[in-house]
Amino acid sequence: MRVLFSAVPAYGHLLPLAPLIEAALADGHEVAVMTHEELRPAVTGELAPGVRMLPAGPSPMEFVGEAARRTGTDPLRPTPVAVGELFGATRLDLGAAESLDRARDWEPDAVVAESYDTIGPLIAATLGIPWHEAGIGPGRPAETVEMIEGTAARYYREAGLSPVAATSYLDPWPAALQDPDWSSEVPVLPMRGRAHRRPEGASAPQRGFTHPDRTGVLVTLGTIFSDPEVLTEFVTAVSHHPLNLRVTLGMALESGANAERADEVSDSGAEIHYVPFAPLEDLLTGTNLVVGAGGSGTVLGALCRGIPLVLCPQGADQPINAIRAEAAGVAVVVESPAEITGAIEKVLSDPSYAQRAQAVAAEIASRPAPGEVLRALLGEREPVA
Repeated sequence: MRVLFSAVPAYGHLLPLAPLIEAALADGHEVAVMTHEELRPAVTGELAPGVRMLPAGPSPMEFVGEAARRTGTDPLRPTPVAVGELFGATRLDLGAAESLDRARDWEPDAVVAESYDTIGPLIAATLGIPWHEAGIGPGRPAETVEMIEGTAARYYREAGLSPVAATSYLDPWPAALQDPDWSSEVPVLPMRGRAHRRPEGASAPQRGFTHPDRTGVLVTLGTIFSDPEVLTEFVTAVSHHPLNLRVTLGMALESGANAERADEVSDSGAEIHYVPFAPLEDLLTGTNLVVGAGGSGTVLGALCRGIPLVLCPQGADQPINAIRAEAAGVAVVVESPAEITGAIEKVLSDPSYAQRAQAVAAEIASRPAPGEVLRALLGEREPVA
């Protein structure tokens, strides 16, 4: 079969599809990824070899900027109405025509679209093929779904189309962190999540620490929220303890002056290594605690390894993820970087946080592997030779 994966042009939306893409290729299917050209490095470097890139749609700056113009809000800290406009009407207005042209040329048999993508479902409705929704975090709140579908509905009406419901929902999010009020209108297929990793042999080992027996902490704001001043505040708060720190620079900092931040040792003796973008799986090796903003990939990846967290949300879906992680007893959530120092002490001195994180890891590990889930959703048709 030809399976088209469609994602909003952002690492946090594309990379969660990697396990399914890898499984589809392993089963002999043809695979293409549709997202903006700017994500080509992620497609070629972070996904399994053999993926075809179908560049289409607006760039991240184009559709985020246009949504901000339409709503007058900060797209990184949006209201529900702005979320609907961002992922619904704006993205379809700017990218649907080009995306449909590329999809018609490639002729997919099925579409897998991540939860915030509206291009994939449109392609499925236009071509009359099934599509499946792939979760990238907790199930979307009903209000968010209504806002996105409401703004997208105008585009469907003008195109003379009717939206088509997903055939299934692929859920990698641990049950303990799911909103108890969330439900899906389509069948839910639980799936084993994992921290992002590169194809075999593509990752490089991280630098070692002078005192490898110390507690290891990963400090990360993710790929989007990489404000230099905020990152400095996080590092300052964490480095009050004599720990081994790996600090990710994020995508925004890598191209700026802060990309050259030098490793250092704090007054407390904390050894600080600054690292460019790398797969979370590599960064979690030797890590006992994650301090971050609370992106879905960071939270899920840490919990796959049974690692507790200290979270200081900055925007987007991070406040929701933080609330669910705190409710599950696997994280302490703070409102400002100044509170991180005390939160670290709390998590490291109370073994219940690590115990609960390990219980969540066991639940994740018990779920069906992505390959099993993929075979179930694609049915009995034989893969291509």
